[in-house]
Amino acid sequence: MSTEQNLIKELITLLANKRLDQEEISRITEVVTRAYHDPEGYIYSEEDGDMSWLLETDPEGITTWAIYSELIAFFIISDKIDEFHEQVQEPFEGGPIPDFPYGQFPSTDEYFVWINKLLKAMPQGYQLISFGDSYGDNLQGIIVDRADTHKIMALCQTLNVKSSESFY
Repeated sequence: MSTEQNLIKELITLLANKRLDQEEISRITEVVTRAYHDPEGYIYSEEDGDMSWLLETDPEGITTWAIYSELIAFFIISDKIDEFHEQVQEPFEGGPIPDFPYGQFPSTDEYFVWINKLLKAMPQGYQLISFGDSYGDNLQGIIVDRADTHKIMALCQTLNVKSSESFY
């Protein structure tokens, strides 16, 4: 296994946050490694539609897109902050995250500071990170173990994968 493939596998494992078995992680690692080493080949081999525009718009973002596409079930995506919040609540149903506090936050930046404080305070401690580019108006993120955040950010930087610990 190449160095990049090992790094990709570690990143996928951390992003999946114990929600995938090793066989699925290995399969996704193969797909993302192909996108990393051969972005054009990856884009033209995908059956999900014509993504060739991505080669012109954001060729460096193809690895990020591959990760996002393979792990889409774990991502939180919406163009409306209250709907985004509902998706943040879903994994913690009946848990410590209250309903969206309409009118409380003058900006989305303040919302993300608030929600990350709530996630951090949970017994395991979580972090909502911004991941990739929605290529539109959507907010796009993923919840990870807070203890893994710095490692995820370092892996993303090494692999040139777009991510941020914040949305602002």
